[in-house]
Amino acid sequence: MMPVFDALSRHARQQPDATAFRDGARAITWAGLADAVSRAAAGFAAGPRTVGLHMTGLDYIIADLAATLAGCRVVPVPGFFSAGQIAHLLDDSGAALTDRLPQGDGALSLAYAGGADRVIYTSGTTGRPKGVVLGDRQLTAQTRALAAAIGATPGDRYLSVLPQAQLLEQVCGIFVPVLTGAETVIAAEGPACLFTGDGAALARVAAACCPTVTVLATRQLTLWVAALRQGARAPDSLRYIAVGGAPVSPALLAEARDLGLPVAEGYGLSEASSVVAMTPAGGTGMVALDGASLRIEDEEIVVDGPSVMSGYLGHAPHRGPWRTGDLGRLTNGRLTVLGRRDGLILRASGRNIAPEWVEAAALADPAIPAAALILTPDDRLMLVLAATASPDMAALAARLGQLPDYARPDTLVFADPREVGLIRPSGTADRQLAARIAQAPGAHLIPLLAQQAPA
Repeated sequence: MMPVFDALSRHARQQPDATAFRDGARAITWAGLADAVSRAAAGFAAGPRTVGLHMTGLDYIIADLAATLAGCRVVPVPGFFSAGQIAHLLDDSGAALTDRLPQGDGALSLAYAGGADRVIYTSGTTGRPKGVVLGDRQLTAQTRALAAAIGATPGDRYLSVLPQAQLLEQVCGIFVPVLTGAETVIAAEGPACLFTGDGAALARVAAACCPTVTVLATRQLTLWVAALRQGARAPDSLRYIAVGGAPVSPALLAEARDLGLPVAEGYGLSEASSVVAMTPAGGTGMVALDGASLRIEDEEIVVDGPSVMSGYLGHAPHRGPWRTGDLGRLTNGRLTVLGRRDGLILRASGRNIAPEWVEAAALADPAIPAAALILTPDDRLMLVLAATASPDMAALAARLGQLPDYARPDTLVFADPREVGLIRPSGTADRQLAARIAQAPGAHLIPLLAQQAPA
């Protein structure tokens, strides 16, 4: 992380009055940021050595940089975690919950001495998240690699719309802009739309701030595209939008690009510092980031390089490559991700189906925040839709019709998204619960008629 703090010190000297970060009506210059980080770092240095950061906006930016400068173990606390998950995170890491910037005497020099690390908790598929430990080696490599991948420059304006407790947003929304000296606009409308299902506010803030770069969750892309369909306009300033976290329907990607969103796919995981492959600007197919090595072993994606984690907190240190648990293929250096190995559906015909790609066809509709493909005991495919409103059935049938016959659902099942446990804190559907809902008496079933699918 030394390059990030060296860059912050340099910006404070060379462009002290230029805006570094904006957060609604608040803004901070590079000189102001350097001073705030130095002072907060003195407070962190005098307090607990493991801090659970439970803040948002500019306060989170300052706290993350300051706690790192002070050599602390930083534990970001996701706002979407349940109370039980937060309690586990604090107990497992030994972190002191910190919801405001500390007050200390004096200020620390921006000359970073090294030694800080962070623990990233991912909700995964269970209620007890695991802590991924990342240090200077991983974060420096990832920051430099992502800056190179998106062609980051001081002239960029980054639109920050992901929750800041997500590792990807820490790297793209804090470390890369500080490294390059670019301005960042923090938009609360971004995380909010993940819960409200309204992309209009996201489209408005993007049009107002004229960003050049942003990173989106798949759900945010779906909602932004829906707003563009209703007449919103994509900013002409945009040159690169990375989208990831879940498979994206090819139809949604194509429509987004037609509507003026220069979308590129990315793939990664916390165990490899968030991103390992991205589609280059103006290119096609995902390629490994600088320093990352990808290979396929027994159909599984294996990652190696300096961004691979130190290990899980409380477990033996990890060394060497990481087996991701994701299925994929490499074609001429281009990566295609097929889905999770543990989620694979095996039909009686012997065909394997990665449910994520079928579910992606449903998630392209803004009325469907979560979906789950299940296989019944009599070998029928059912697609369970947690719908907040009536989806566009014709468009959904058309997207599903692009799938091969063996992967096309026989039946759609509508479920109440308020059903406890159906949508996990991470935003994905619980397939086991979805299966019980689909096969319960009185389930709302709609057969997918053959004539709905295009020839």
